[in-house]
Amino acid sequence: MNRLFPFLFFVLFALPVTAQTGDVVLCEGFYSPWLEEGWDVSGDGWVVWYLSNSANAGNKAHEMQMVPDYNFNGTTMLTSPRVELDRYDYIMVQFNHCVEAYDNSHKGVIGIGISQDNEHWESIWTDTITESILQSRYLLTFDLEPWSNKSNHFCFFYSGDGSCVKNWYLDNIIIFADKKDKYGRITEHDETGFVAALSYLTQVGHKAKNMFTRQGRSRNKFAKIVYGNRL
Repeated sequence: MNRLFPFLFFVLFALPVTAQTGDVVLCEGFYSPWLEEGWDVSGDGWVVWYLSNSANAGNKAHEMQMVPDYNFNGTTMLTSPRVELDRYDYIMVQFNHCVEAYDNSHKGVIGIGISQDNEHWESIWTDTITESILQSRYLLTFDLEPWSNKSNHFCFFYSGDGSCVKNWYLDNIIIFADKKDKYGRITEHDETGFVAALSYLTQVGHKAKNMFTRQGRSRNKFAKIVYGNRL
């Protein structure tokens, strides 16, 4: 009984914290040498997605690596399992990545898409690639209001030609979900918040620079880049 009381006290103390910080509804670290059930790749050909025994995105191996053929021109996607979001009002998508670009004479686009049927996709975040991106961890926050059916698939996609991007590494994809406050607002998260506390800043030699800035994307979403230096 003496041991049970401290345990119950810990659980009860932790419950309010959990209620304020949201739930993890998707977590993929690509630790296995194969794709977990529900994950898939699709899109135009001449692109290879595979689980690489590397850590270029800033975490431990394995990680997902996309390698387009130099003559590729189109769109390729890494798609997630269905994510149940019917109890939530907004999500936070956190991921590590690294882009190795050839040069700035060609442009490509990386982004995140959402789909209710895993066939018809809507882009919810994009970034134009004109140069390499160092090891980075991004935190993107999205309002779920535009999607009436809140059980959706997500995808990470590259659109452009193969002469722009040499490699794209992805790792530690986590989706947190939460409800708005009683005023209908999305809770602000910063360096002392739940997600930011998990987002340690990747240090890359003398070029390391701590950043936590908000970048406007549209009326329904905004992005926070925890660390995002470019070469």
